[in-house]
Amino acid sequence: MGTDIKAASGTRSLNLDILRRHWLELLAWAAFIVYWVPQFGYFLKAWSNPDGYYSHGYLIPFMCAWTAWLKKEEAARETPRPSLWALGLLVVFVAAATLFGMQNSLTMRGLVFPASLAFFVATLYGWNFVKLFSFPIFYLYFLCPIPEFLLTQIAFKVQIWSTQAATVLSKLMLIDAYRVGTGIQTDNVAVEVGAPCSGFRMLVALTAFAIFLVYAVKGETWRKVLFVLIAMPLSVLVNSLRVALLVAVGHYWDPSLVPVLHDYSGYVVLVVAFAVMYGIARLIGCREFRLMQ
Repeated sequence: MGTDIKAASGTRSLNLDILRRHWLELLAWAAFIVYWVPQFGYFLKAWSNPDGYYSHGYLIPFMCAWTAWLKKEEAARETPRPSLWALGLLVVFVAAATLFGMQNSLTMRGLVFPASLAFFVATLYGWNFVKLFSFPIFYLYFLCPIPEFLLTQIAFKVQIWSTQAATVLSKLMLIDAYRVGTGIQTDNVAVEVGAPCSGFRMLVALTAFAIFLVYAVKGETWRKVLFVLIAMPLSVLVNSLRVALLVAVGHYWDPSLVPVLHDYSGYVVLVVAFAVMYGIARLIGCREFRLMQ
């Protein structure tokens, strides 16, 4: 009993000692978190939007937290070297985020978050810690929505590419299909390739997956770059195949099946695309995982 009391007392003493030595650091982290918590409400709305492009965003914080946790032993061996220059940059970026928030430009405010986290870490611990945790910090950009003026241009181009490719694939299925804008028509069915079904959502998700995978595996740099570059056309091709199959179902069987299959086929082709990407990674020599080793 006496031993248990001494152990508990020793634990409390250790915790108090940690608080006394790191109270300013803990206070800074608390202030940083409180400042950015409201932004995650906007992120959650973007991730849960059924017509949006960021449903993968739910996974990003966990992936970043996991990769950061795996660096804890290396971090323990680093010597903190707090940077005043980083503090100045942090003040500038937080001021910019505040200004964007006052203008209700939450997309632009969100893009400031990963950079401000990097400057915050450099302020408290030094640029050596930013270098050590560079992947989990900057991978957070994949949870940020893209500004509308860029999104409109990029998504529309992907929409056109998907429609063109799906038309070609439909013809390969012996269907007399032709493209009308962002739609595909045959004698029996008309399929519209809307913005949410353009393939841009898959493009963002596959690119995020590809970048995480090349970080997680061992391999030469050129192989990893090639793998990421493959993800972009693959997303358009896989989505175009999905659209072409919907055209085939509507043309050869029943047009009323198209909206039913449309709702579920996106998830199926996304899983297929991930499996294909993993197979490509192994094919080009990125096979051995280096994380957790």
